[in-house]
Amino acid sequence: MAEYLLKELIAEKEELKAKNWEVLSAGISAVKGADANEKASTVMAELNIDLAEHSSHNIEDIELTREDLIITMTRKHSRALVLKHPDLADKIFTLKELSELDAESRDIQDPFGLSEAVYRETRDEIRDNLKALLEKLKNFELIEED
Repeated sequence: MAEYLLKELIAEKEELKAKNWEVLSAGISAVKGADANEKASTVMAELNIDLAEHSSHNIEDIELTREDLIITMTRKHSRALVLKHPDLADKIFTLKELSELDAESRDIQDPFGLSEAVYRETRDEIRDNLKALLEKLKNFELIEED
C-alpha cells in the first residue's frame, strides 16, 4: 500500500512530479511476484488506486546500495536491514522516524491476516505519514553520484 500511496501523492503535486522519483516496495519475507492482498486492493480501490498490476518483490532482489532512501514500516525491519547492510545504516529509517508524526509509536503494524477495517486504518496511517514526509522532502534535492 505504501508504494502506491506514495506514487499517488507524488502525482498529485506538480513540484514533486518534476523530481523523477523512483518508488518501489519490497518485503523482507515477501514472495516474489505475488499479487496484492485482496483486502489491500479493496481499501486502496476506495481511494481510486488500482493494485491490479502490483507484483511483490523480495528485498533480496533489490540492489540496496543504489537506493537514496530505504523506508521501513517497523523498527524491527530497519534493524534487520542494518544488521545485514551496516554500510547503508545512514539510508535506513522507519516511515514514522522520517515523518515525525507520532513520537510514541514508531512502527506501522502489518495488517496481514486482520480485518478490512484494520487495513483501512493502516492505509490511512501510512498516507498521513507519507504526506508529512513529502512536505519535508519537497525542497530536498538529491545529488547525482558519478
